[in-house]
Amino acid sequence: MRLPTDPTCVLVQMTATTHAEEAVYRRMRRHSFGHVGLAQIASVPQTVTAHLGEVPAQAMESTQFQLVHSGSLILQQGDVQTRFAAGDLAVYDASRPFSFVYPREFRTTIVQVPTVLLRARGVLPESLNGRTVAGDSTGRLLLEGMLRGVPGPGAQHGYGGPYALSHELVRAARSMLIELGHGEGEPDGLRTDRLVEKAIDRIHASFADPGLTAATLASAFHVSVRTLFAAFEAEGRTVGATIRAARTAAAERLLLTTDATVAEIAHAVGYTDVTAFIRAWKAATGTTPARWRRSVR
Repeated sequence: MRLPTDPTCVLVQMTATTHAEEAVYRRMRRHSFGHVGLAQIASVPQTVTAHLGEVPAQAMESTQFQLVHSGSLILQQGDVQTRFAAGDLAVYDASRPFSFVYPREFRTTIVQVPTVLLRARGVLPESLNGRTVAGDSTGRLLLEGMLRGVPGPGAQHGYGGPYALSHELVRAARSMLIELGHGEGEPDGLRTDRLVEKAIDRIHASFADPGLTAATLASAFHVSVRTLFAAFEAEGRTVGATIRAARTAAAERLLLTTDATVAEIAHAVGYTDVTAFIRAWKAATGTTPARWRRSVR
């Protein structure tokens, strides 16, 4: 087993009780790619219970995506029980108590993503919890394509390092949540307050995308950039400031809870130019990210 190297990347501590009377086996590989964790598991029928009290305090709240390659999965969270068959991709909140039942021998891959990188509020909406991601989802196709190329320990991959691969995995996860929770846009007649609300939701879900701009937001909701600017101005906001605030909130959490470099954090929250990130951070806080991290720690 390869343990994650990033202290914030913790695949939840769990206890497994097997159902099989015959020979028992459990094969598991764990990897860390920046702030994203990944586990590949094959085993006999079993019940698995999460122990969230054993997760280190510095670990971030997380969302998990579980691809069932063979066998099946029953997810129990609260009073809700959800069944997933072979080929299904489940999404659920790994920060609330949960358990799995695998009724038959199974193979599965679990990807764990810090929720703060998916939504700036750091909360997975209840409506998206315990859901199946459609097979033709763009985000799912991206994720599955990357999972086929995930290397073993010590191997090299073509994503430019663990933080680059982490960014791509987060991008795929974020895309899946957008497809689950948001439409492709609303008609031109969308009320001003609803347009701002929907645009802010999209910003919170997509702030880590370097391509997120007023133009891409306007295109997503089928309005002109002028209409989008006017809607935000009517609410006493600007599009640019709202995007920067979402990125700053996520960067603050990463600066507080990880040892990632300023450049890595800039990349994780949507800046391709670390100088631009430092400039935006300084405008918001009056100091540089490195000095701010030292002062609060």
